[in-house]
Amino acid sequence: MDNTLPPIQRYSLVARMFHWSMAAIIIPLWLLGFYVGRIMPHAATPQKALLLLIHKEIGPFIIVLTVLRLVWRATHRPPAMSAEIPEEERLVVQVGHFALYAMMLVVPLTGWVRSSVHGLPIPMMWVVDLPPLAHKAPVFVPLVNVLHQFSSWVLGMLIAGHVIAALLHRYGRKDRVMDRML
Repeated sequence: MDNTLPPIQRYSLVARMFHWSMAAIIIPLWLLGFYVGRIMPHAATPQKALLLLIHKEIGPFIIVLTVLRLVWRATHRPPAMSAEIPEEERLVVQVGHFALYAMMLVVPLTGWVRSSVHGLPIPMMWVVDLPPLAHKAPVFVPLVNVLHQFSSWVLGMLIAGHVIAALLHRYGRKDRVMDRML
């Protein structure tokens, strides 16, 4: 009896680098935003200003990475899913990936608009200040704050679902789905 497994079709090295580097940026940035917005006292402090600056410097760069990743994805086919994956799961995977990509754009864009309506600079990676996407408009600040926070929570839930699904494949089903991205 031959127990060897067939070779697995993996994502390309570039796709895997996009995936893991973006995870290494987005997850800590999400946690930093959560910490500053929900755990730290609401009063302005130098520490809070520094953490917000870091959050704002890196956030817009996610737009650049996501666009590059989408271009890569559009020009390089991902490996085929295993034939063992039922059709309804395939649909969930496709919808989940679409939602993740969408939210990786929506969250930093709403942050950009948030800074714009506050009349604040929009720095990116300590190199460039981006132009505002809206005029200073204090009347819209509460709405844009809610949009940024809500979209951030949606992204956080999608990431959590993605991680849980990967771990369920790895340790629950004990299949090789997660190996495609390793």
